[in-house]
Amino acid sequence: MTKNDTDATATAAVDEFDITSADYRDEADMTVVIGGRLTNWTWRFAGPGHEKTVEYNERMARDRLHRSAMQEQAQVNGKKWKAPEESVDEVRSRNVEWILSRLLGWSPVKLGGQDYPFSRDNAKALLLDPKKPFLAQAVEFLADEASFTPRSAPI
Repeated sequence: MTKNDTDATATAAVDEFDITSADYRDEADMTVVIGGRLTNWTWRFAGPGHEKTVEYNERMARDRLHRSAMQEQAQVNGKKWKAPEESVDEVRSRNVEWILSRLLGWSPVKLGGQDYPFSRDNAKALLLDPKKPFLAQAVEFLADEASFTPRSAPI
């Protein structure tokens, strides 16, 4: 770098940003798709920084740390470590619990002509039903970073 390059860099304008504009949104709505068509039914989810999401992530981190400590303790004591095997139902239940940990509610809806209010039990029943598309939609929505990314404002 020459002296002229250094002088130019030192006098260049410094960009200034509102750092909070980079934050994920606390909540976002997923519009439910049924039969390939958008509906007016929306599910509201907690974003990555929402207290419900943070609480769930911390609980899972504590579980992983505990499992890791147990594995290390077994190895130090010269014992074999056998990871617990999970059934397909257990994996599905874990995925449903992850979704329920972030699901805040949904808009009013009638299913089969009957009011179907939001409750943890109602949500769990829909998510566990393999004939219904809700589990896959929710997983895709939550895994997509864009779901909670605020729209860009002009700079």
